[in-house]
Amino acid sequence: MRVKICGLKSESDINIIVEAGADAAGFLVGQLHASPDFILPTTAARLVAKLPPYITPVLVTQLTQANEILDLVAKSEIRTIQLHSILDLKEIKILRSKLYASDKIIMAVNPEKQNFKEQISLYFSYIDAILLDTCDPSTGEMGGTGITHDWDLSAKVIEECCLPVILAGGLNPENIETAIMKVKPFGVDANSCLKNINNERDLKLCREFVLRSKQAELKIKKCTC
Repeated sequence: MRVKICGLKSESDINIIVEAGADAAGFLVGQLHASPDFILPTTAARLVAKLPPYITPVLVTQLTQANEILDLVAKSEIRTIQLHSILDLKEIKILRSKLYASDKIIMAVNPEKQNFKEQISLYFSYIDAILLDTCDPSTGEMGGTGITHDWDLSAKVIEECCLPVILAGGLNPENIETAIMKVKPFGVDANSCLKNINNERDLKLCREFVLRSKQAELKIKKCTC
């Protein structure tokens, strides 16, 4: 079970997610919607340099133009890209063609959106994974809502999808075991629910989230033995 903690903005955040045992670190760069977690690509590059080996940095962006995204990749030096807007198919093709073969593209989608399966299937040849997240109906923004979606839908997507599927949306230490046991995703991703009341990254919450995610995976393995 791969665990990503997103929305990192400082060296303190880096230290916390490393101590918590996260597998991946998400940096929000390139925004279209207001969020307190977005940082400059140069800041992301500085923070990525602080990561130890075996923790994967992930560039999370809302931008929709391939050349703009590639500019963020160059400035941040992050080679795994998580898209939080649905790009035109031609833009995905351009993005894929200009990345290295080892670079990864993750596309965030809303599993509750009508006909989303038909829409996302067009992108399968150009992306490496999909992330199931909650969409704010008032703004259309994908992710960062702190709200869960229908996990039964997510489980069905995973049963039918040919790509790795990551679960996000309102995940926290209290619900993560239930979510993983029900959905059985490749990995999980959390941000807003791992902060304290001052909107700061919380070590206890992060540590519990990672621990319970790993424990849930072990329970699944025991059940299938």
